[in-house]
Amino acid sequence: MPKRLTRSANSSPNRRLTFNVHSTEAISSLKRALSIGLFLTPPAKRDLYLSATIQRSLRKLYHELCRGEPILARKRLEDFLEVEQGESPDKVSTALTEDTYGFEQFLEVWWMQFGLRIEKPVSIADKDLTKPISNYFIDSSHNTYLTGHQFSGKATTETYRRALRQGCRCVEIDVWDNNTAPSPDKSLAGSVKGIPRAEHSRKISTNSLHTAAAHVKAAVDERIEQTRQFLGVEKVHSHSPRCSNSDVSSPSPGQENGLTLGLADAIVEQPSGRWEVLPYDEPIVMHGWTLNQPIGFRQVCKAIREVAFETTNLPIIISLEVHALAEQQESMVRIMKEEWAGVLIEKPHTACPQDRMPRLEELLGKILVKVKKGSLSTESSIAMDSLSPRVMVVDDDTASGSEDDRSTKRPPLKVPICENLSNLAVYTHSEHFINSESFTANTPSHIFSIAENKILDLWESKRDELFAHNRHFFMRAYPKVTRINSSNPDPSLFWRKGVQMVAMNWQKWDEGMMVNKAMFSGEHGWVLKPTGYRSDDGAPDGQNAHHSYHTFDLIITVLAGQHIPLPEGMPRQKSHSFRPLVKCELHVEKAEERLGAPGEGGIKLRPIEWKKQTSSGKTDHPEYGMEHRELCFRGIHKIEESLSFVRFRVEHEESSFISLKENFAAWACIRLDRLATGHRLIPLLDPEGNETKGVLLVKVLKNYR
Repeated sequence: MPKRLTRSANSSPNRRLTFNVHSTEAISSLKRALSIGLFLTPPAKRDLYLSATIQRSLRKLYHELCRGEPILARKRLEDFLEVEQGESPDKVSTALTEDTYGFEQFLEVWWMQFGLRIEKPVSIADKDLTKPISNYFIDSSHNTYLTGHQFSGKATTETYRRALRQGCRCVEIDVWDNNTAPSPDKSLAGSVKGIPRAEHSRKISTNSLHTAAAHVKAAVDERIEQTRQFLGVEKVHSHSPRCSNSDVSSPSPGQENGLTLGLADAIVEQPSGRWEVLPYDEPIVMHGWTLNQPIGFRQVCKAIREVAFETTNLPIIISLEVHALAEQQESMVRIMKEEWAGVLIEKPHTACPQDRMPRLEELLGKILVKVKKGSLSTESSIAMDSLSPRVMVVDDDTASGSEDDRSTKRPPLKVPICENLSNLAVYTHSEHFINSESFTANTPSHIFSIAENKILDLWESKRDELFAHNRHFFMRAYPKVTRINSSNPDPSLFWRKGVQMVAMNWQKWDEGMMVNKAMFSGEHGWVLKPTGYRSDDGAPDGQNAHHSYHTFDLIITVLAGQHIPLPEGMPRQKSHSFRPLVKCELHVEKAEERLGAPGEGGIKLRPIEWKKQTSSGKTDHPEYGMEHRELCFRGIHKIEESLSFVRFRVEHEESSFISLKENFAAWACIRLDRLATGHRLIPLLDPEGNETKGVLLVKVLKNYR
């Protein structure tokens, strides 16, 4: 029997609020609530306002169910809940205790006992934790420390806190040497204004170029801030969805106390906006060869530990990208053991030797380190430390996740991993992927990290071998090097190929992140692979289980909306001019992407258009007329619903007489296996992924074939 997942200490189960249907006072209270459009929503424990437009749609539905009768009979309500809403007969028979139902009672039973949310809930208590960890998809982040652009985005520890609190369970840390030891005279003369003075100058090695660049950027930021304050210009904050105001405030280092700092020290900005000098013998975290300001490796480890198990006790994988040499690798090991004491996996589980993958239930409340296994001894690493000012790494999982896209005209130089750091890769060790022959690797703990474009190329030529490998062993996909603006691929393309970790740029909310959020919604960062994708389901290697596929028609009717967020740039007083239309797109596997032939018996499947849209409504409380409100997707052929998604995007109609720079207003995305049928409410998020009061009322119909 699957082990039950425990709730975190600071969480409590949602309490269900109910009305006594025999109480006249309760019915009167419900009528009063209806008259002002206010309903309690027990799943979220907050109020939901039902606008006049949505009330009209629900009242029209009620009269249709009554079929000319003045009141709704129990049998017709049973049929509605079971057939159209897809509720279980047992639950329906228990909930319905009256022979007839007025409109208020109808809404009360429907809302309080069953709910209208479009996304089926996940039963965390019944989550299966008994499978090997390679049998799960894992919510993963790429360059977690960045807040925006890959080259100029700021590094901060807050991004780790946010990602982990939002369900991410695989974060990335790029670690570099802190080559900023104090100069011999230990002088603290001189303030942080940018370039060191001549008397403190020294030759800048390739190892410290990234730190010097960050110092120059800090000096420029300081000068801009001083000019802004002198002119009295209001500070403009980043609009990055992952960047708060505290992340971008940049007071001059040491400004409050007139502090002067050693020019060779590494100086980093804290979330509070204050600056801190990092110990020179501890490594730093940053995106190398860019203008990113560094943050301390210890600070990152502290931030991870603070929130690691705040929302769930499912394990975390730390993907280390090591650019530091042996001496500071030893510091990394010491820091991780100090900051993650008691939760860091330092040796194999007593009941799980390294010749098999541990089950998820064996790693609850633990942190795993993913790093390359060292091939050289610590002594030889130290010797190399003294012989070379810098050994630049170009290898899978140790070069910013984009090493495979770099030029191959020069032989790669690798940073050797010291023994103590290598020993921390107990169940998750990085292994270099060379070509398709690498698929013969059979060490249980190995992980191939491959760029998104190379995985797609491999799928074209070696899809059977790729899929067979991913049924048993880990693979991690990362964004290709050209995504410098932190855009994302569609992760479902890689999940359907069995890739467990699709590292996403959480710095940007785009289509890829919308699909990623839908995949892991309510799942605590770990989703069990479907049948046919796992190592223990009995399907032959190179084949997935076709019995888990479905063919069906999907028809979504958009009825009404309320509190639809206005697009950026549209003032609230202009909401009457808002013309929201709803675009809908399916993210499903195309025939040519599947294993084997694109169609059974050599029959080529006709192409299907996976994008539809409604006509526009009016205002932020729209009603959609009878024409152009149905979004019909017919002939969805043999798809795995748990790896397929429907995405809604609400936009201001471009042909409207109000022209906006950005028409995008709101969105939602739902995994198809969790898409509830019947009349449902879709909660809307704003373009930056934040919850809003906006909802759409829709009717969902699935016709399976």
